[in-house]
Formats: sequence, structure tokens, C-alpha cells
Amino acid sequence: MNFNFNEVGQVIRINVGKDISTSTPTLVLQPEVGNTKLITSGVTIPVIDIEVGNDTFFANEYIEYFTKDGDLDYVGRWNKRVKLDFSSTNIEKTDFVKFRVLS
Repeated sequence: MNFNFNEVGQVIRINVGKDISTSTPTLVLQPEVGNTKLITSGVTIPVIDIEVGNDTFFANEYIEYFTKDGDLDYVGRWNKRVKLDFSSTNIEKTDFVKFRVLS
């Protein structure tokens, strides 16, 4: 999925594929140029199933975040992933997924 430069209110979802309800999620947005953004405020783990294209995202298995002003501040290639803190000794990260921000 692509986004527009500085687009506000667009949803970013990352499907983890397992129960993450006991974790504290951090959305990692990494532009090709510039600083990586670590977002915790507003990142949720929804408790409902949804259909995204041909895929089903099951409750408690994905994160959801709605973009805010300044999140998508670079036109070009980006990566996104989620870091999940289950405890101080159990921290997991998903693989990066590429997306683009268009002008």
C-alpha cells in the first residue's frame, strides 16, 4: 500500500499472525533518508477480525495505527515493522515490509 506525503488519518496495519495481546507494541517507520520513527502512542491491537484485500487479520494478531501530521514526512521508499515487548527479556520484531510515500 502507498501513502501520500504527510497524509493524516490513513491506517497502517501489520499482521503478526499470532496472539500479541499481552505485548506492548511499537510501530517502527523507517524512511530511506532521515530518522527512524518509533511510535507507541496510538498503536493498538484490535480485538476484531477484519478483511484486508484477500487476507483476514484476526483479533489480537495485528497492530493498527492512524497516521498523524509529520509521520510521513519523506517522499520515497519506507520500511515498516512492529516491535513487541512481551517482557523485559522477551522482545520480538517482525520483518520489515516496504511501502512508498508519494508526493
